[in-house]
Amino acid sequence: MVDLEHIRGLPPFLQERIIGQDHVIPKVVPIIQNGELGLSDPGRPKGTFLLLGPTGVGKTEITLLLCEYIFKDVGKHCIRLDMSEYQNQESLGLLLGQGETSRGNMGRFYDRAEGRGIILFDEIEKAHPRVLDIFLQVLDAGRITVANGETLNLCNFYIVATSNIGADALMELKNSPMSTIERFIEDLAAAELRPEVLARFNVRCVFQKLGYAAQKQIAGIMLNKELKNLRNKGYDLVAGQGVIDLLVAQGVEPRLGVRRMRTTAESNCRHAVREALMAGKPTSGTLIAENGHLVIHP
Repeated sequence: MVDLEHIRGLPPFLQERIIGQDHVIPKVVPIIQNGELGLSDPGRPKGTFLLLGPTGVGKTEITLLLCEYIFKDVGKHCIRLDMSEYQNQESLGLLLGQGETSRGNMGRFYDRAEGRGIILFDEIEKAHPRVLDIFLQVLDAGRITVANGETLNLCNFYIVATSNIGADALMELKNSPMSTIERFIEDLAAAELRPEVLARFNVRCVFQKLGYAAQKQIAGIMLNKELKNLRNKGYDLVAGQGVIDLLVAQGVEPRLGVRRMRTTAESNCRHAVREALMAGKPTSGTLIAENGHLVIHP
C-alpha cells in the first residue's frame, strides 16, 4: 500500500540535506512521486535522471539520499557502477559476466538489491560505446540480459547517470546566470553523449558550483556529525571561533568541490582530541582554530 505521507515528505527531506541546489529538487521529486504512485511508464524503469555538473556539488549525494528515503538500506539497494571501470569492450564481461553460468556484477548486485532500488551509472561519459548500448537498453526497455542468458527486470529501479561534462569550462562561467550555465552544459552533453541516450531521460538536471555560503553550511553539517560521533565516545565538544572557516579553507578544492569536507571535519576534530589526550589535557570544551589546526580550550 502506498504511504502518501511518506511520499509527501520527500521535498522537505531533500531540502534539509541538499545544499545550494534548490533548483534541482522540483525537477527530481515529481519523477520519484510518479514512480512510487505507480504512474511511471510500464515496461521501463520507474524514473531516469541525468545529473550534470562539476565534482563535489551533490550529484551522488542526492542519489544516495533518494535511496535512503525510498528504500531505507542504501548499501543493499543502491547499485553504483563507476564507468571509469567500463571504458573498454572487455569490461562488458565484468558487467554482464562471461560464460554460460556467469551473471557478472549486474547479476550479483541485482540479487543483493532483491530486484528494486537505484542504479547509479557514475561518470557515464567514460563508458565504452558497447556499454552505452547496454545502458540504452536499460533506459528504453527496463531490462538487461547477462551472460548466462537470464534477463533481469529493472522496472522496479530508478536509473541515475552522472556526468562531469563541462566541469572545466564552468570555471570560466562562474559569474554567469544559472540559465546560461544550464544551456551551456546541456549543449556539451548533447555533443558528447549519443542523442538517443540523452533523449531517454525523464529529467536532466545541471548542478551549479557551490558558493561560499553553501560551502560553510555543508562544513557545519559535516562538523556537527563528527561532534555527535565524538560525543558518543565521551568527548563533549562545541565549535568556537574560526572552526567553520578553517574547514572550508581545507575542505574545498576548485576541481573537487566539497567532496573532501567530511574527511576534513573528521581529521581536524580527531586531531584535536588526540593531541589533548597525548598531552594529558581536557578533552571536552570548545574547539578553536589556531595555526591551521583545531585545538580544545576547556
